[in-house]
Amino acid sequence: MELKLRLKELQEKELSCLSNRELEELIENMLENIGAIDPELRDHLIYPTFIRFIDEGMLSEDNRLYLFNTCLDDHHLFYKIGEINTDSVFTRSFSSLVLTGLLSYDRQVGQFSKDYIDLSFKKAIDYLSLELDTRGYVEEKGWAHSIAHGADLLVSIVKHPLFNKGQFHEVLEVLENCLFKDATYIDDEDERLIFVLEALHETNIDEKMLEDWIIQIFNGLESIYENEGFSNNYFRKKFNITNFLKTLYFRIGFKRVQEMIKESLNTLHQKVYS
Repeated sequence: MELKLRLKELQEKELSCLSNRELEELIENMLENIGAIDPELRDHLIYPTFIRFIDEGMLSEDNRLYLFNTCLDDHHLFYKIGEINTDSVFTRSFSSLVLTGLLSYDRQVGQFSKDYIDLSFKKAIDYLSLELDTRGYVEEKGWAHSIAHGADLLVSIVKHPLFNKGQFHEVLEVLENCLFKDATYIDDEDERLIFVLEALHETNIDEKMLEDWIIQIFNGLESIYENEGFSNNYFRKKFNITNFLKTLYFRIGFKRVQEMIKESLNTLHQKVYS
C-alpha cells in the first residue's frame, strides 16, 4: 500500500491496531521518505506520525534507540550536508525534528544515558555549524526551515536533565554562527533561536556571559563594516542581528542585558542612518 494512503488511514485509527512487525516496517518506510519533497507526505503525515508513535508510547526502548541513532547518522541529519538549494535539506531538517521529539519524550522517561545526550549535543552543534541551506519556506515543497528545526533540536537537549551546563559557551558560539551565516532570515528563525536562549536562561546561564556574548556579536558586525563598509553582506547580517536582539529584548528578563541591547541598537541606528 502506498505510504501516503497508509498514513492517512492510520490518522483515523488507534495506533494499537499495528502489530510490532507492521510498526517496524512503517518506521523503516517513513525513514526512507522523511525528506520527501511532497509537503503533505512529509509535513502532515510522516512527521506527525513519528511524533504520535513517540508521545503515545508506541515505541519500545529498542525502537527509540534505533530511531535516535538512525536520525543522527550521515544519511539523515548529515545527508549531503553542505549542499545549497537542493532537496537534501528536507531530510536533514526533518531528521532533526524527529530527534527533537525523541529527546523531549526522554525528559519524561529517562532512557537515554548521558553519553547519548552528549552525542546528540555534539551532533546538533555540528549540524547547525555545517548547514548552509538556510531556506525557510520553499515554494511548492513546503518548509525546509533547517535553522529553525536545528534550533528546536538544541532546545530539547539544553532542557534535558543530563545536559552538561559547562557547554553554555558552545551553545552561544553556534547561535552566533547562525546569525552570521550567508542568509536573510524572514521566516521567524530569530524566534526559534531565541528559544535556545530561553532554555539557557531556565538553566541559569550567567548574565555576564550573555552580556559578553552580545558585545561579541556587535563586534563581529563592526568587523564586517570595517572590511566591507555598507555592503549587502553587512546589511543582511545587520538585519538578522537586529531582529534577533529586538526579540531577545522582550523575551529575556535580564535588566542589564536589556539595557545593553537598547543602547547598542541605538548606537547602530545612529551609525547607519545619521
